Amino acid sequence: MPLRHTLLALAIATVWGLTFVSIKLALVSVPPFALSGWRFFMAAVPLVLFVGRPQVPWCWLVLYALFIAVGQFAVMFISLNMGMPAGLMSLVVQTQVFFTIGLAVALYGEAIHRAQLVGALIAAIGLVIIGVTKLQGGVGAAFLLVLLAAFFWGAGNTVAKHVARIAHTGRVSAMNFVAWTSLAAVPPLVVISLIVEPAGALTAPLRTPSWALWANLCVLAYAAQVFGYGLWSNLLTRYPASMVSPFALWVPVAGMTATAWAFGVRLSATQLLGAAVVLTGLAIAVLGPKWMATRDGKARG
Repeated sequence: MPLRHTLLALAIATVWGLTFVSIKLALVSVPPFALSGWRFFMAAVPLVLFVGRPQVPWCWLVLYALFIAVGQFAVMFISLNMGMPAGLMSLVVQTQVFFTIGLAVALYGEAIHRAQLVGALIAAIGLVIIGVTKLQGGVGAAFLLVLLAAFFWGAGNTVAKHVARIAHTGRVSAMNFVAWTSLAAVPPLVVISLIVEPAGALTAPLRTPSWALWANLCVLAYAAQVFGYGLWSNLLTRYPASMVSPFALWVPVAGMTATAWAFGVRLSATQLLGAAVVLTGLAIAVLGPKWMATRDGKARG
């Protein structure tokens, strides 16, 4: 991978990590489902006016939107509101790697590498360590919600993979996909917000506007969604996933550093141990297969 694309991948991962600060700050003024709705509305408009709809059935665009917008992000926002530390969330949600692998095995019969199994077991131990501290701290439900969000992220990845397989044109433009799935996410988020959140939640950014709130909304919509997901998908079309996905391991590092600096959050020694174990498991799962293939190739040579 050329240096400019390496730096781009690191920049995307850094932006995603910093996003957890913006989420925490925005939730002070806007409830979870309304915030998620604004994020995806701003990401979609006016982008959908300039890019065509991906040539795949609407049902797949809507399903992806439901998994990512409602399932992943809205559930993450709820967890933050319940007291889950933003930095720790940025780490735990990366377990989407294992849900993505598991769904690919279950639905498509893809082979699973032994390094992925070992990595999953190690990460599970780390999650147990973190989970015990969260249960003792009274936010066990918030921790479980982050795991649920990670599952929905994995489900969304699986839908995206299926869309790439059935695309009528043979290839789905990353920017088109981001724009139109963002648009598809808005109606269900609006409906859910109207049902479960206080009256006026959706208009909160308009009724009590502030530069800080709109700046955070722009970070979520344009930096994280359009820039992040659009360019990340573009990198995945250029290079093997095994070359791109390891950069996602930088997300929790950036997230935990940013939230510690912004909010003065300090993790306990037990939580740091659990975080280190999870990160080790993720690294083994993502990097292990490639390293073992290289080692075996040299041995045969």
